[in-house]
Amino acid sequence: MRRIASILVSLSLVFLGTVNTKAGGALESFDITAGTPSPIPGHILARVIGIRWDSRSIPVQYRVNNTLDPIPNPLGAPFLTVADATTAFAASLEEWNSIRTSFIELEIVGTTANPGLRGFDFVNELTFRTAAGFSAIASSPSVNLIADSTFVDGDDIDGDGDSDVSATLTRTGDADGDGDIEFPPGLYKAGTILDNDVQFNTKTSNGFRFTTDPAQADTVTRSVDLMCVAVHEIGHSFGLSHVLNNQDSAEDADGATMFPFIDTGDPASELAQRTPNIDDIAFASFFYQEGSASSGPGRIQFGDIPFKFVFGLIKGRLTHGVLNQPIAGGSLLAVDALHRENRVSAFSGTTNLSFNPTNGGLFFVPDVNQAIVNGNYVLPVPIGLYGVNVEAVDGQPVPAANISFTTQIGSFFGQQNFIEEFFNHGDAALERSPGDAKLVVGFPSLTVNNINIVTNDVFNVANFGPRNAIGFINSPAGRTYAVAFPAAQLAAINPSGDILVQAGLYDTNVVDASTPALFADAFLTTGVINPDGSANINLTTPLARSSGFLGQDGDFAPFYFKDPRGLGRTIRQGINNGTIQNVFLVLRIPTTTPFPGVSGQPPLIGLNNTGTLFGLSFLSNDGGVTFNRVPTFNFRFSLVVSQPS
Repeated sequence: MRRIASILVSLSLVFLGTVNTKAGGALESFDITAGTPSPIPGHILARVIGIRWDSRSIPVQYRVNNTLDPIPNPLGAPFLTVADATTAFAASLEEWNSIRTSFIELEIVGTTANPGLRGFDFVNELTFRTAAGFSAIASSPSVNLIADSTFVDGDDIDGDGDSDVSATLTRTGDADGDGDIEFPPGLYKAGTILDNDVQFNTKTSNGFRFTTDPAQADTVTRSVDLMCVAVHEIGHSFGLSHVLNNQDSAEDADGATMFPFIDTGDPASELAQRTPNIDDIAFASFFYQEGSASSGPGRIQFGDIPFKFVFGLIKGRLTHGVLNQPIAGGSLLAVDALHRENRVSAFSGTTNLSFNPTNGGLFFVPDVNQAIVNGNYVLPVPIGLYGVNVEAVDGQPVPAANISFTTQIGSFFGQQNFIEEFFNHGDAALERSPGDAKLVVGFPSLTVNNINIVTNDVFNVANFGPRNAIGFINSPAGRTYAVAFPAAQLAAINPSGDILVQAGLYDTNVVDASTPALFADAFLTTGVINPDGSANINLTTPLARSSGFLGQDGDFAPFYFKDPRGLGRTIRQGINNGTIQNVFLVLRIPTTTPFPGVSGQPPLIGLNNTGTLFGLSFLSNDGGVTFNRVPTFNFRFSLVVSQPS
């Protein structure tokens, strides 16, 4: 009996709170089939790839661990039964099975009486048993091939003395009736998933109470909807990665199910994440395309819709405008221009790691040219007109380490440090209006190529340190925040010439994830700082204004200015003739109450109170009539400026 466990790798745990492994919409592993030497002596270049179930493993078969019944509840009664949990699991699988453009199919075939922890045993397990110290809500670890492999009848892949390959099968199944699955013989590609388990944390000290009835949803942060969590984890189980899309529009705060965080204090948000949105559907369909084969799961059957009848592709490459390098792990987003909705997101780049065959260790490749093959991306989109947006995976709202190998590689080489912008006419490192979007047509079966983006070379005038607080709760309606940018600071950017004043960036947040970060107004304006620490800020005739300004949940929201060159000249002339002493970025919360959301709190802003306190942040509680300096915080507002090309 042949054992081939040396070609397997267990992915790092995929948590709702902390995760690694994925990119381009795909949960990631690596491929060492080629055996190409790495720049690190004794190592092999490992091409980063997505993981998938082989079509011979569809439908994917799961078993529910029934050894904890009722299921432990760290908060005490009421307790959930295994039967009720199984019903929720079945409904969670069906959320993915019902996507008509995807042939992914997952099913529960029975139970398992495993008294221990999940592991690599060819039983795809749904379990409430977790190891000591496990602190996430849940995780979905998989085992996959890291090299192309040929399975032959009788192979013992997991080394337990039981054959895992049977010539009696053409599809995976329990050939010998012992409760685990066997694979049919044949060639399997690197990245093929062999085993997946989903585990849910019910530890007394740091676990969660799982509920299955929407009526039981509450604001207790250790109480969480099981189906919400399960749908997310099942997305990982067949290869979907996390995404940054956590707020679709000003009217709809719900984002992708595969966003890595769940607001367990907001029942409406939990229940919304039960249902995959178009971002999730697009990649479940792209990876498992209906109509992609003449036989097997990819063959069109009654009720199916061919992938190409619904989705087209937007393709391009992403380049760092300062480093002149292809970007690994930049986040691309197709924004529906007509409805102003975020639709489908992806990540850029084809990358390599360095693999030590002696101990299985993974390392960054020290040479950027060998680490990052290209900055290519693909966005599968339904019919529509799209602006293509790009932003860095810089920790807000999600760190690079929570996404994928590819985003971490980009971060390792200092690439996750650019300003959010749109693809536009003449996209280049030095451009006039990064907020102007050249619209791209999405149409079924249509592939639009060469939507190439070069990140902008700008000065981000930011007088603050890292975010270490958010505020302010219980604010009065109409509270207004302002940050000053002294004339001398702006004049020093290009002392002998013009500047382009392109955008203001506001670090914003919400208390309830089901509530959009919608502010009443954003302003760019002028004003003076008085000797007593107050400020007179002109809100009557601002330089630019946006009413109904949509912030972002846990990220910087851009306020793009319409005429950066003209605005820059106005500011330069005002500085030169002494009429402009300071430029201010101003943000006003809604002017009426009650504020929306279960908490009744207004949208918040990001704060910094360590290191240098610049004394440039001001607050008004009377709608902007008077502003007083806030001595204990830097408000995290910045001004994006560049030099003309």
